[in-house]
Amino acid sequence: MKRMLVVAMMVILATSAMALAGDEAKKEKAAPVTLTGEVLDLYCYMGHPESATGADHAKCPPACMGKGLPIGFLTADGTIYLIIGKDHESANAAVTEWVGKQSMLTGYVKEQKGMKAIELVSIAAAKS
Repeated sequence: MKRMLVVAMMVILATSAMALAGDEAKKEKAAPVTLTGEVLDLYCYMGHPESATGADHAKCPPACMGKGLPIGFLTADGTIYLIIGKDHESANAAVTEWVGKQSMLTGYVKEQKGMKAIELVSIAAAKS
């Protein structure tokens, strides 16, 4: 009887481990998405959102981004994503030239406890 109970518990544990491993594999295989919007200097945006977007604000963010301050991406529906680089690298240099311009950012969306981020793969001018 004990032997059957031990075997049954081992089967349950093994099945659970395989299910969890399968879920992790699915998370890693998520396809990249492409968002259309504008690169933001998040420090300025949080301080003065009414004037921290568009071509008029494009002069300021390169200086802030050069200091390593956080960057974001504002989509047309008002969603803001934190832009992160791959393998703990900064994405700032790759996106600075796109501040104040409509662009298409492609990457892997991640979300933790209400915070959205996108791991940068590429960025290009938005299609007209």
